[in-house]
Parts: sequence; C-alpha cells; structure tokens
Amino acid sequence: MVVDASTQWLETPRNVMAVVVSPVQYLASIPTKIGRIINNTLSAEPDIKIAYENLRNEYFQLKAEALLLRTLQEENDGLRFLLEASERLTEKITLAELVNVSIDPYNHSILIGRGLRHGVYAGQAVIDDQGVVGQVSEVMPFNSSVLLITDPSHALAVKVKRTGLRTIIYGTGNLSLLRIPFLNQNSDIQVGDVLISSGLGGRFPNGYPVATIINVEVLKDQAFLQISAKPIAKLDRSNHVLLLSREIRKIGNGINIKEQE
Repeated sequence: MVVDASTQWLETPRNVMAVVVSPVQYLASIPTKIGRIINNTLSAEPDIKIAYENLRNEYFQLKAEALLLRTLQEENDGLRFLLEASERLTEKITLAELVNVSIDPYNHSILIGRGLRHGVYAGQAVIDDQGVVGQVSEVMPFNSSVLLITDPSHALAVKVKRTGLRTIIYGTGNLSLLRIPFLNQNSDIQVGDVLISSGLGGRFPNGYPVATIINVEVLKDQAFLQISAKPIAKLDRSNHVLLLSREIRKIGNGINIKEQE
C-alpha cells in the first residue's frame, strides 16, 4: 500500500489485471441483468394487458357507432325536428367473447362469455363490427346463448336502405344465405341493395346493416319474388360480439337519467 501510494511502479500491473478481470466481471453481471429484464417485463405485463383491453373495447365501440353513422348521415335533415324531444333512445354497448359455436342445419347459435351477472337479458340484440349477428335466446349466470340470424327459426324486421321498403328476412340454416319469401313482384328491390334493421318489434334498433341482396328471381305463376341475401356480419369468423341494450336519456331541464331495459 505504501509503494502504491508513493510510487507508480504498480500502475502497469494494475492495468493489466483490469483487462484480464473485465470479462469475468461482465459474465458475473449477466444474471443480474437478466433478472432485471425479467422483473421489468413481469411488472409491465399487467399494464400492457389493460392497455390492450381498453384499445380493443374502444375499437368495437367506434365500429358499432360507425355502422349507425352511415345510415344517419343519409336521413333527411327535416327529420331532425322530430328528435328535439325530452327523451332520446340510445344503445349501450357491451363487448362479449365467443365461448362456443354450434352450427348445424337446424341450430345456428353461439355461446358468449356474458350472462345475468353482466346485465344480459333474453331478446337482447347482438352485432359485430360489420352488422347484425342475432339475438340472445337463453341467459345463464355467466354465459348466454345467441341465436344467429341464419337459424331457420329466426326472423328479423328489415328495410331496404335505398328505398325504405319494409319486409321480413328469415334464416335458412346456411351461414351464407338468408331469404325474403313474401315480397310482391312489383316491389322495388334489386341485387346489391343493402338491408338494415327497421326497428319494428322493439328488439333490434333501427339502422344496423343486416344483409345484401344477391339474387332476385321472378317465378312464373308465383305471386311473390324469390329473393336471397347474404349476411353482412362475420358469422363464421368473429371472435367477439357486441350486446346492445336500449337506454332512455332524459335531457330536459338539465337531467340526464339512464334506464336500461
């Protein structure tokens, strides 16, 4: 220590030893660095999951609102006076994940991971980010069964977006096919027309896309047209759906009250 403090004789050996020992020091620090990386990753993972869930919910919320916006933008501005009332109907949107799918010619349904505990009720309208999927047919505490619009027993009140013509569309047991059996031959409907929910019956809100007409055929000695349509919703590809529940917002006198059906 005296020699090192009073002379520079040991400086060269010290530098040589530092060079020799540096790889050992680097290897010794690797476990610490790995531990720090793992710890940072584990601590950040919950935040990433929360951010992902929030972004996914916002995406589906915006898609659902966009479906209605396309219809509302085409309405007559004169109808705006009818909307200036003290009560206004809106849709509350709840995201649900598919748990199981049952597709056979006699039963088109899906099981979703939302139930009574989440406010789901029988008859509740179900859509995806493209259009109408179906309606809740059975509710359990944590899951619910949704009857698809393509189920043979399902019927839905719709209207032609281009003309406003109202009719009923039925499921066929085929995921890619719907039918309209009772339209007169002089009805104004053609291939490419988009059908949207009419709001009649009270279960499906007005204005959500349902199907696109793919075939209009006039049959001899028949009083009605033979019309086929293709569902707009991704019935065989969606992993998530949206549950719609009607709300009444009372906006008169500064009051804002929500009542869920």
